[in-house]
Amino acid sequence: MADSLRISVREDRDSHSVVRTATFNAVGGSRTIFFEISGDVLPPPLEVYDFAVVAALFVAMREGRAMHVEGPVTETLIRNLEEFQEAWALWRPSYTPIRITADQMLHDKTSSSLRRGVFAVSGGVDGTFALLRHHCGHSGLRTARPECAVLIHGFDLPLAEVQAYERARSAIAAMTSTLGVPLSTVRTNWRDVACKTWTLEFAGGLAACLHLFQGVANVGILGADEDYGHIELPWGSNPITNPLLSGGGFEIHTEGGGFTRTDRVRLICDYPEIAVQLRVCWEGPMTGGNCGRCEKCIRTKLNFMANGREPLCFDRRPTHAEIVGILARNRVQLSYLREILTAARKNGESGPWISSLKLAVAKNRLALPARQLRQRIAAKLRPLIHNSKEKARRDVAPQSASPSQSNAPMSAAGGRGEP
Repeated sequence: MADSLRISVREDRDSHSVVRTATFNAVGGSRTIFFEISGDVLPPPLEVYDFAVVAALFVAMREGRAMHVEGPVTETLIRNLEEFQEAWALWRPSYTPIRITADQMLHDKTSSSLRRGVFAVSGGVDGTFALLRHHCGHSGLRTARPECAVLIHGFDLPLAEVQAYERARSAIAAMTSTLGVPLSTVRTNWRDVACKTWTLEFAGGLAACLHLFQGVANVGILGADEDYGHIELPWGSNPITNPLLSGGGFEIHTEGGGFTRTDRVRLICDYPEIAVQLRVCWEGPMTGGNCGRCEKCIRTKLNFMANGREPLCFDRRPTHAEIVGILARNRVQLSYLREILTAARKNGESGPWISSLKLAVAKNRLALPARQLRQRIAAKLRPLIHNSKEKARRDVAPQSASPSQSNAPMSAAGGRGEP
């Protein structure tokens, strides 16, 4: 197993924080992923290394190398990840299914009938809806009692953006405090070290962070992205492969697929002190708040308005020009706009903004095919342009050498092809 990707795990604890690291020998050298946990709830001492398997899985699949964990891993997780890999290999052949082994393979502990949840939150609609639904006991037998909410620093807010992160954390703390739910934070470099394509791999990072809380909870809950009526695959977080990130008596559950985004906002509107703290923006300036002008900010304002409510987390309604100017980059964003129109009609809403939104939908429906074609062409040209630039750089390199060097034979290490 000399060529396998081997993972070693370490935990350091004090009274205020827990730091867990997973170190592995990836192509290009050793890498270490850290997870620094602090806040109201800390996990008990580490017993299984399931979080490390999930954290490094996409790296191993990209490199096509078997994975071996130097420590205990649960059998259920490995069994689930076998099918997880099969699904992603069909969606994206660049991911190769690999074999996972460990020094110890543990059988699951008897699961408790009491469902205790740890919730991934970022301040957005989907995670907030999931937390509220379980807090209110609206999920039937799926309901998990919230043990804590978890905010991750290093995903949508980079580690270097400390001020923006603190602003976001303060708003989320106000939300969770209103509900009486403890808030913990995880600071991690997973996105920088282990992630290559964020839109495809981010659920792996989220699940790894939730697995850190085994012992505190037995269910890790992610807010659904698309609802069941508008699923587009492949996408990082989805109801097909998310459950396959479960293992060892710890379930990964995706909440909210049976509800549209406007439905989710309707529940949040019942808690105005929470609605006012929502943070949905990712395109605007990185402030930890909402810019109010990007596609998602404007669309979220319309979600509120389709419910007959004011967009509390913004300073104003969108203008006619902003609504008409919405740019749907893909079919999912276009379906979101159509869903808002349907919800507004169902709720008996009217006003000039409805006409503006109808115009935006019609405009995007006509323009989207050409826009997506340009995106596909650009995606195909990008590696060709990169390779062309690399070739030109390599061809120019010998000309800068001295005469004696330019006539020298190429070395076994690659000669003039070396940077």
